[in-house]
Amino acid sequence: MKKLTCATIVCLFLLSLCSCSKVKKSDFVGSYELSKAEGVGISLTQEQIDAMKAIGLSATLDIKEDNTAVMNVFGEEIHFTYDLRKMIFTCEGKDEKFTFDGKTIAFNNEGRKLEFTKTL
Repeated sequence: MKKLTCATIVCLFLLSLCSCSKVKKSDFVGSYELSKAEGVGISLTQEQIDAMKAIGLSATLDIKEDNTAVMNVFGEEIHFTYDLRKMIFTCEGKDEKFTFDGKTIAFNNEGRKLEFTKTL
């Protein structure tokens, strides 16, 4: 009984270490558009984001197959890498956790919560 209990504890410990993402890269890779932004006293609605796009101001996120990504915010490109297993973006040596629900990527950037929704 003692061996069974130890084996069970070891198995549970190993399973807890394996908190790897089950997101398929093929589902993750693609183009996204800003769908929500909050922070620093500002909260943009979808209507406000659509109005900005109508005058040429947009924010996009392109996730590539080679574990790189480019976020374009009003013409300024920010290049970074991602680790889908750990659900982390890395930009200039700084890691940011993100979530992905199959359609939307959400993360915090410099005190702002950003959400991008897949377009392609």
